[in-house]
Amino acid sequence: MKYFDIKVLSDGDIKNHIKEQKNNCQKMKFDHAFGLIKNPMKIRIFRKNVAKLKTELNKRRNG
Repeated sequence: MKYFDIKVLSDGDIKNHIKEQKNNCQKMKFDHAFGLIKNPMKIRIFRKNVAKLKTELNKRRNG
């Protein structure tokens, strides 16, 4: 997810995306533990997306 895409979203949408990304990351970690994931780098991408979303949400809150 690009920063430009995130800036267009509303606060509620950002919160929903954070929940979705966290759930996906949780599932990926679980699958990785059992060896079901062929590309574990996807977990890293989900974590980075959550960080980007949280950063934008905090920027909006703090001004």
